[in-house]
Parts: sequence; C-alpha cells; structure tokens
Amino acid sequence: MRKKYGKLQTKENIIVFPGMVDRLITEGLKHAEDFQYDLAVDSLRQALTFTEPNEQALGIYAYSLYEIGEFEEARTICEELLKVGPTYYFETMELYVTVLIELRQFSEVTQIVESLLEENVIPLDKVDKFEQLLNLNMRVGKEIGETPLEDVPHNNQIDSTLFQYETFLRFSEDKQQQLLVELEGEDLAPIEQELATIIEGELTSPITKSFALLLMAHEGIKRTVTIDKFGHCADVVPKGLPDPSETKGVESVLKLTGDQLLQNPTKLEMVHDLIIRQSFATYPFEWFSFEEQEVAEAYIKYVGEMLGEDVKCEGKLYELFMKIDMIFEQRSI
Repeated sequence: MRKKYGKLQTKENIIVFPGMVDRLITEGLKHAEDFQYDLAVDSLRQALTFTEPNEQALGIYAYSLYEIGEFEEARTICEELLKVGPTYYFETMELYVTVLIELRQFSEVTQIVESLLEENVIPLDKVDKFEQLLNLNMRVGKEIGETPLEDVPHNNQIDSTLFQYETFLRFSEDKQQQLLVELEGEDLAPIEQELATIIEGELTSPITKSFALLLMAHEGIKRTVTIDKFGHCADVVPKGLPDPSETKGVESVLKLTGDQLLQNPTKLEMVHDLIIRQSFATYPFEWFSFEEQEVAEAYIKYVGEMLGEDVKCEGKLYELFMKIDMIFEQRSI
C-alpha cells in the first residue's frame, strides 16, 4: 500500500515531506559522530536548504566542512553563528580562527585573538588554546609568508573530471544533483559535452537529467540532446525551454485542479505540490499522450487516496505517478 502523506511543504518548487528535514539533521549528526564528515555535510546541507538552521546543526555543519577542507564555506557558517551569539561562542570562535589560519588570513587572526586576550573575555580554561592558536598563526605566517588571501590567484575553472560520465555515476544521486546545482550561473562551455552525455546516459536518473537539462536551458545552449524518460524519447534544444512548472501543459493542469479544488485549499496545496514535483521528473516532457483534463482528475484522485478517501486509482497514468514517487522516495532515503 502506498504511503499516505501529511501536509507537504515546498521550497522553490521542491517538495519537502513531513519528517524529512528532521531525518536529514539526525543523519548528519550521526555521520559526524562516526567521523564521516563528507556524509554529514551532504545531509546537513540538504536539511539547511529547507529549514531555519538550529545552532547545534549549524555548528556541526561548520566543523564537518572544516574537516573535509571546505574552508570558505566553513568560514561563512562560523560567521553566521557568531552573529547570533551561539551558546558555545568560544568553541565557535576557536573553529573560526582555525579556519582563518587555513585560509591564510594571518593578520585577521592576530587582530581577533589579541583583541580577545587583551579584553580578558576568554574563559580561563580556554586561554591557553587561544594563545597556542596565536603562536601557530605567527609561525605558519612566517614559514609561508603573509600573503593576504585576496592577493592569491584563484582558479575558478570548473573541474570537468567530476562530470565525466564514469566518474559522475560513482556519486550518489544527491551528490550528482548538488554538483549540478553548484554550476548555476557558471560558464558551461568547458563541460557542455559532459552535460550532454549525462542527459543522454541510460544510467542517469530522470531527476538528474532534469537538473542537467535545466542548467543548459538557463545557459541558452543551442546543441541538440536526446533525452529518454519513462519510455519516451525526443531530441530537444535546451535554449528556449521553459522551466518545468512554467510549461503550458503544467500551467493548464494547475489551473484545472485549482478550479476544481477551490473550496478545499489543503488538498489543493497537496495536488499542486505534487504536480510541480512530478513535472520536474518528467521534464522536458509534459503529460506524454495523456489529455490535460485526464491528468488533472487523476492527480485529484491520487492525492485523495493518500488522504484516505474512497477512490479508485488504476491505469497507466497512476502507474506513472507511483513510479515517479518511488524515484523521489529512493532518492531521499
């Protein structure tokens, strides 16, 4: 029997099921306890996308980022924590200073630590630790030269090896999609072929294909790619493609269901959330060979069954809905 859901939440058209965020945070904390900091970062990064972060999760996230060498992001998270005056202020400050040393911000470290020591605000049991950090900062600075981070040349080129198909498939689906999301706004020309291969690959999940195709659409890439999903195949040119929730077919089904459920706002919200979510999985296809009215009525019944209503859901359209739901559930496990 299919799972019956409570009220769905959305964040930028991504559906968040009840309990999902809490589970991700719990998993993240457990991974950190087991020293699996890369997994902790993956889980907590997802959770913090959908909810206001609590202090514990944010602190563990910052520490895990430091452990896997993501120093710039660790610095940003520490700064966010310090602004709100965390319960473990000096533990956070200690991590922040350590991150700054890794980033070669020697002058800033000296200024911060000397100021704290002069003001006598550091707890006695932590004074030695901050003095050690200050000495380490001075020693490392002398060994490599105090070159400000801003003066160090940065290589902002995309690491194309991550997107080579055999390498890309080794990552979890969540990691694949995170890598693609991080490309938004970048010049995709150096990895255009790699993205096309990801979209056309038989082993790429439909959701990951959508992320890659949407990236190419936003970049206005004109090349033709062949995309195969749910037994349907087509050649498409990304340039000019609308976002999944903005296609004519999806907008039509949203309107039809909205008109029918005008007096039932709770069910309407669930139906619209599901339509938007599933349209992302089928992108750039809309409803394949099904009529829009048929699709609208099917979504209303499908959600009705989730809510325990006595409705009959059967046929190819419902099988498609269940298949897409299964893909999303497996991705979130």
